[in-house]
Amino acid sequence: MSRQEKDSQRRKAPQARPVGALMLAVTFVPWAIYWVFASMGETAGIPIALGLSLALLVQQIWSRRYRLMDLTSVVYFAVMAVLTRTINADLLMSNAGPISFSVLTLMAIASMAIKRPFSSDAARYDYPRQYWMNPDFISVHNIVTLVWAGVFFLCALITLFATVSLAGPLVIGLVITGFVFSLIFQSKGPAYLIQQRFKPYEWHVDVLPGSSSQENEYDVAVVGAGVGGLTTAALLAKRGFKVLVMEQQAQVGGYCSSLERDDFVFSTGVSSVSGVWDNGTVRRLFNELGVKTEGRFIPGSTRYSYKGQNIDIGTGIPQLVKSLGNVFPDQATGISAFFQEASEAYYQFYEFSSRFGTPIPSHLIVRLLGEKAAAYLPRDYPAMYDWMNKTYRQKLDEHIESEDLKTLLATMSVRNGTTADATPGLRALLTCIGPVIEGNYFPLGGPYACVEMLANIVQQNGGTIMTNYKVDRILSDRRQVRGVRSGSDIFQAHVVVSNANARTCVLQLVKANEIGGRYIDFVKSLKMSRSAFVVYVGVDKNLTSYPTYIHHVEGDFSIFINSNADNRLAPPGCAAITLTAPIGYGDFPSRDERTYEDRKRQFTAFLIRKAEEIIPDLSNSISVLDAATPRTFESYTSMPEGAMYGFDQSVNTRRPHFRTPIKGLYLAGASTFPGAGIESVVMSGIICANDISGWGPETRL
Repeated sequence: MSRQEKDSQRRKAPQARPVGALMLAVTFVPWAIYWVFASMGETAGIPIALGLSLALLVQQIWSRRYRLMDLTSVVYFAVMAVLTRTINADLLMSNAGPISFSVLTLMAIASMAIKRPFSSDAARYDYPRQYWMNPDFISVHNIVTLVWAGVFFLCALITLFATVSLAGPLVIGLVITGFVFSLIFQSKGPAYLIQQRFKPYEWHVDVLPGSSSQENEYDVAVVGAGVGGLTTAALLAKRGFKVLVMEQQAQVGGYCSSLERDDFVFSTGVSSVSGVWDNGTVRRLFNELGVKTEGRFIPGSTRYSYKGQNIDIGTGIPQLVKSLGNVFPDQATGISAFFQEASEAYYQFYEFSSRFGTPIPSHLIVRLLGEKAAAYLPRDYPAMYDWMNKTYRQKLDEHIESEDLKTLLATMSVRNGTTADATPGLRALLTCIGPVIEGNYFPLGGPYACVEMLANIVQQNGGTIMTNYKVDRILSDRRQVRGVRSGSDIFQAHVVVSNANARTCVLQLVKANEIGGRYIDFVKSLKMSRSAFVVYVGVDKNLTSYPTYIHHVEGDFSIFINSNADNRLAPPGCAAITLTAPIGYGDFPSRDERTYEDRKRQFTAFLIRKAEEIIPDLSNSISVLDAATPRTFESYTSMPEGAMYGFDQSVNTRRPHFRTPIKGLYLAGASTFPGAGIESVVMSGIICANDISGWGPETRL
């Protein structure tokens, strides 16, 4: 039995009952004893309460888990033990209620001030350590602790101004109320917070397959024929919906396209596809569409050039540990531990998502799996959750000591367009870890072969694809989508899926008064990712001795040999090469400036010279040469600033929800969850398709 299967069985076993509530109750035991004796005017409860508090604290010292309330208990009862022997004990006992509850009120308030609400101390027994500092966990217990502060304060007032027994029903009832609220809100609180954040997007459009029968009327209109949009369109067409896809260019694909020059074929932006393995998202998509992945993808090979060494990275943990361990023998233990932990998180991520065919964002977890799912997620999938709440660099630091090795592994985050310290753990799992564990693949025939297949499925199932049709306006009325307009042509639709970048959609395609000023400001605030300068080189040279993909770490550029992935992409004995280097949008002049072509030639020559550090004498073998700048990508894809990854994918970037404030208007592609990359935008397309068709059993891949 595989480790993944064992993990799955372990999580399917009955969960142990949470002990957090019990531990919270235990912390109140010394106080309950103290209050009972104090209500009778007796001081005997103080040494008993002090002894119990010390016993609880000793246990915490042993386990190194300190509860603030128990620390407060020890200090309070120790002070009371001294005071009752030095001043009027009767006076202290008669005011025990106001004094004790005032101290507990201050303790609760202070715990929130130091960002460690006291109720979270007990709740930590129910959750893995990696969840303890999660903002949602802290927020839930800030609310719970605030309620407790209110309970303590009310009890202090009641016992101060009214003749009420400390052990009477009113005080006991208030304390029990605090316990009941703690139990309920600890379970429902995470879902409540998530629902509040996404409340503006909680709408639903009832659209049945084939419900649109009029000419130029469609169930769903998709704006833009990138991978995300075509994924949504293909799935919905397969499920019987009447689908229209409109693309401004002459061919579909967006960044997932091929460039043909003479007999050479180049990838314009895609060097690999992940998620092709058995449980991968791309494989699941193909399965539902009735398409076999066999014969459509070929595994690629990867090499990193670092400090004069060529380091070939294999696929799978044993090969990874071996190849990296050969170069960094003193780091072998750390390498193995890092990838073992990373693989556990990666497989948990896909196990969790398998029910719906794709990973889903937090509010869908609540909506589809229930309120308790958000609270139980950290317990059931601890490794995944740990990665989701850290950066790639933080995870590297936990296991790797060598700075050179960290630099090398951090280079994998180049596929995310971010540095390792800015790469969210979830993005690292998808773009850094997954490809080296389960493999990177290249579409046979080039990237266009993939989108062409999706487009064919749309049309074979009655869908319509219109190229050279630029959508000028997404039509809506009273914040409900009505269709799209292209020139003088109007196409009615119950639902519109925008595969254009969210900034383009929000600022150019919809009316400002319909989408709302707050949402516009939010989208405007999002930073675009970096762009790239890309050179397409066809050479009269056999390069089959080189791997498919080579990244020069110090030079920060990559070489992708298309023809090594598929020898049909270049004439016999020749090679089709894509050279890519990151560049800022502002680093390149606009296309109408006189210096544009000169700058383009200079960058092309520079990048070829850099590539010759790896492939000697490249410039003397060139038979085909072309290049694309950030301005080229912006013009071809309508992606603002020619961004290669849509919005910046750094940690703490809040991506737009896949639903917009306009009812019936969805976003698919790199703008929304989970981000850029072929597998990621496939995920976004599946989410849109499943949400439109109702998340029923037939929509689960």
